[in-house]
Amino acid sequence: MKNKALFECVECGYQSPKFYGKCPQCNAWNSMIEVKPEKDEEGRVIGTRQVKPVVLKEIDNLEVQREMTGLEEFDRVLGGGIVPGSVVLIGGEPGVGKSTLVLEVSGILSRKGKKILYYSGEESAVQIKLRANRLGVDSESIYLLTMGTLEDLKSSVEQLRPDFLIIDSIQTINSQKTSLISGSISSMRYVTAEIIDTAKSNNISVFIIGHITKEGQIAGPKTLEHMVDVVFYFQGEVKTDLRILRAEKNRFGAIDEVGIFRMTEKGLSSISDPSLLFLQHRQTSEPGISLFPALNGMRAIMIEIQALATESPFAGNPRRITVGCDPYRMAMLISIIEKKLKLPFYKSDVFLNVTGGMAVRETAADLSVICALLTSYKNMAAPRDLIVIGEVGLTGEIRPVTFIESRIKEAVRQGFTKFILPASQGDIRVNDNVSLVPVENLYDFYNKIKN
Repeated sequence: MKNKALFECVECGYQSPKFYGKCPQCNAWNSMIEVKPEKDEEGRVIGTRQVKPVVLKEIDNLEVQREMTGLEEFDRVLGGGIVPGSVVLIGGEPGVGKSTLVLEVSGILSRKGKKILYYSGEESAVQIKLRANRLGVDSESIYLLTMGTLEDLKSSVEQLRPDFLIIDSIQTINSQKTSLISGSISSMRYVTAEIIDTAKSNNISVFIIGHITKEGQIAGPKTLEHMVDVVFYFQGEVKTDLRILRAEKNRFGAIDEVGIFRMTEKGLSSISDPSLLFLQHRQTSEPGISLFPALNGMRAIMIEIQALATESPFAGNPRRITVGCDPYRMAMLISIIEKKLKLPFYKSDVFLNVTGGMAVRETAADLSVICALLTSYKNMAAPRDLIVIGEVGLTGEIRPVTFIESRIKEAVRQGFTKFILPASQGDIRVNDNVSLVPVENLYDFYNKIKN
């Protein structure tokens, strides 16, 4: 029977038996390509195989021995090291440092006597060597394979029997057994499935680098994320030296965990105390500044929220600009201030910034944002050792937040002793040097910071 052709969108993976000039799902133009399911000699679609069920009770219990890389923040996000046979997908913007990260991890593992096979479909061996020289990576146990096919990769794995396999990137690998275009959704599905099968069969840990689409997702878009064990996003502004590794999925550890690095000429270095990094340039207390212990995963990090409220030259149409904060959330908080405190913010341009390149999306920062807005508007400085925590409702009530003990503990560790927090959480036990100021509503909070 003749293989039935399908048309697939290279942007979102939408499939249809009919060709469209414009993808019905993502509205991308000229993104549909023809794909045909390839079959082997036995008539099965390539990439599938027959398997048999096993009895759960008969499976041997094994204690997983994680491999520590020595890169502290990387091990933290992994959940305590690399699980043998795991497949880790790392996505990020071009130039953020994905290749630097995996090459640096390769160098550390090779010094422990581990064998690494590094595949690159984007760079030549000479280019990788230049980066390795810059990072100080020079090992006889790192093997490079460049510009090869899936069959070349599997043959090299069988020959070398590496402990770790690195793919840079998954979009560049194609198979000789299929006519699928390299980088297409179907091609990546097939190649990734084959790599995962090889990794699980040989107990090899795999790191796969994936490109980011214009929508900010790992190209695939979500298909590869469902197939692998761990999904990391490597983020950071290219013009700054701060990099954040965020876990979006982890079968062996906590999700939403973050690791913070600094990019230097000699590679990435872990930042073990990120709170100190974000607060180190804060010298004096100024109007429009508020401190907040933001929660990244299960980790509290002290950040500084800055606000600037100035008289608007555009009558009736003031500007509202945010960096690192949801602009719609800020607009809502300004409306609450105007309604409950009768302050005419509609006459002022408002600018809000989260320093250090961090982004705050949690509602627990509402009260801290309002503190920065009010102190800037009234040109008064909040106490330097004051931490403000709380979610603000539309009626002006201060609502409780999650993990407040962890937030307070981190702030106390950094030397802060005074906290304004929701009244319902004002009975938390802390040491005698810490002062807790509970507030029930926005009006109560405004009176407290004025005094």
